[in-house]
Formats: sequence, C-alpha cells, structure tokens
Amino acid sequence: MLSDAATLPPPPAPHAAPTLLVPTPLVPDQTTPDQTVLDLPARCGLEAVRERLRQDDRNKWDLTVPRERLMLGGGRLVLPEEFRDEYPERLDLSGWATMQACQRLGIPAQYFVRCPPPLRDVQFNHWLWKAANEPDDELLPEEDEESGLSNRSSADGLRPWLLRGKEGAVRAVLSDRYAPLDNADLLATLTPLLEGRFEVKTLLLTPESLHLRLVDPRLAREVLPDDRLMVGLHIANSEVGRRSVTVDALVYRLVCQNGLIRLVKGRSLLRQRHVSWDRPRFQDALARSLSEAITAGAGLIERLSLATRMPVPDVEGVILALSRQAGLTQRVQDGVRRALLATPAPQQQTVYGFVQALTLTAQDLPPDDRYDLEVVAGRLLEEGLPSPVRPAAGFPARE
Repeated sequence: MLSDAATLPPPPAPHAAPTLLVPTPLVPDQTTPDQTVLDLPARCGLEAVRERLRQDDRNKWDLTVPRERLMLGGGRLVLPEEFRDEYPERLDLSGWATMQACQRLGIPAQYFVRCPPPLRDVQFNHWLWKAANEPDDELLPEEDEESGLSNRSSADGLRPWLLRGKEGAVRAVLSDRYAPLDNADLLATLTPLLEGRFEVKTLLLTPESLHLRLVDPRLAREVLPDDRLMVGLHIANSEVGRRSVTVDALVYRLVCQNGLIRLVKGRSLLRQRHVSWDRPRFQDALARSLSEAITAGAGLIERLSLATRMPVPDVEGVILALSRQAGLTQRVQDGVRRALLATPAPQQQTVYGFVQALTLTAQDLPPDDRYDLEVVAGRLLEEGLPSPVRPAAGFPARE
C-alpha cells in the first residue's frame, strides 16, 4: 500500500479551468469562455449537444484568399480591399492559426510569437512574398489537407489559403483543398445512428477540437462493489485541422467519470481526414465503427475485471518507466501518484488502480491531451506494464 506520508510536491497551479455547462439552461461559468465541458445527467439526449454547437457556430465564416493578396500589419492579418465589405479589414490570428501560417511559410512558430509586432510583420510579409514569387523546395511547405503543418513542395507557393474565422479572428489557416466536416455536420450524420440507444455523458469543446462521449446503459458491469463500468463511444473532430474525425471504443467509469480509450490494432476504429467526404459513405463507415466500438469496449471491461487481481509490485518504478516510454510530464507523474494515494488500499498496487489513476489524472488536462493519456492507459491495459526503472540522479522529467 502507498504511504500517505509519501513526499509529493504540492499540486501545480491548474491550467485555465474549463467552463462548466449544465444542459438546461446552458449557462457558462465565465472563467474560460473558449472551452466547454458539458457533463450531462443520466438519460440525456443529443439536443443539449446540438444546442451548444448551434451557439458555437454563431458568427463563423470561411474565406478563400490568394495568399499573395494578404499581409500582416500591426500583428494582424490584413485582407484585400474587395473583401472588406463583408469581413473586418484586420483580423486577429488565434494561436493555432498563427502556428499554421508560420509552418506554411517556413517560419519557426516559437520564434515568431516572441517577436514584437513590427518584426512579426516584416518576417511574415517577407516569407509570404518569397513563397509566392520565388518557389523553393527548401522553403515552402506543402499543404497537408488535415492541418497544413507538414511536408514541403514548391507547388504550394501559389495555392490560395482557406481562412476559417469567427467574428474578428482567424481560427485556422488551411489549404484550399481542405474539406470541412464541421461539428454540427458530424452530429447530424451521427444522430440517426445514436438516438434511442446511447446516452451522452460528456462534451468537451474548445476552439480547436470536439470530444463527445456516449454510453450504452444496457452494457454495464460492476467489476468491484459499487464500481460500475459502462461500454461507450468516444467521437472526436476538429474544424481547424488539428485532428481527423475519429471513433474509438470507450469504457466509462461511473464513480468518477473516468474514460478509458481502446485503440484496436493501434488505430482508431474510424479515422476520416478532412480531404473529401461523401455523407452516405461516411455514415456507412460510422455505423460500422460504432458497432465495432461496442464489441471492443465490452472486451476492455473483461480486461479491467482481470486487472483488479493483477498486482503492481513496484508502482514508482512503473511510473518512471511509463514516463520515459510515453513522455509523461512531471505534472502528470505527480498527478498519478496523488490519484493512487486516493485509491482504496486494496487497489493501490493493482493494474486496475494504476490505470484508473492515469485516467483520473487525465481529467485535469486539456481535451486533446486528456484523450492521449487515456489512450496510454488503454494501451497499458492491453499490452501490460513496462519494466520498472528506478530513479537515478539527473533523470530527465519533462516539465
């Protein structure tokens, strides 16, 4: 059993706390209006999610612009004159849009954001002009239709940019080949497949991504007294090129609202890139992946039941080994230790307790990082624990 006297650093200052919304009425806390966590009561339908997405869609817009007609002025994107009747003349760039634009122009994003606005203008406009007028394989990024953050090709120098915005800000800078599959469209495609069977448990919505969790209340099991697990689905999307549409198997723990993600053969059951999509074919693929997710989730509950009886003799050694293997930050490592201390003694040194400590720690992370850590937990359950390592002087822990 772990000792309560174990020395741990104090909890780190939390990242910006998410907005908590209740389904009726939808009234946000004002701490972070750009992030939503919607935890729903039992037997809630999709209408609360649909309404939240309607609210989020207000004042969004798309604009395809020849890149050579753009410029940066005072740290803001300046549109060509012919667009100014319908759009603001100068647009703020979100952090994500800034990174996308920088990588399209071959500018190191971390350097760029540290520059004062006048120097940003000079850098941006120089490389924008060079990309359009002096094609060079060494300088120009090739459009990745998903995010615009990858390979290089001189063909991209003349391609227009798709700007996705909201009110007076650009939220994404994408290739004109990008095929939007927006959150509302995704939900509309899902609805005929979900209604009448699944209950919505959580909506995680940020300017960059959507994560939706649903459970089938008929597929549930207690693996320990008063510890009920439910089979479900985890559906994710991004309107700004951060991620593909994915469908994954989910096990949802009622007692603490933890989620455990299972990849099948190391992959999501469905991964639809934002390149081109056909609604009937996409709906067929969704239907298949939802059925497969239920089967995979049921199998994961069986593994979790066995994990309640599988010991972890060296908890600290496994934490360090997993941190090296999966790149866990020091904050996550300390969160896992605290979660284990709060776990009932019989499960503190079992695989089940360890996995639940990971997923409980994940709840304090931003949605995309939370998903990644829950995938790590699911992989650990399927592949087994890494060989423990012992602390050594100078052991590097990511901050």
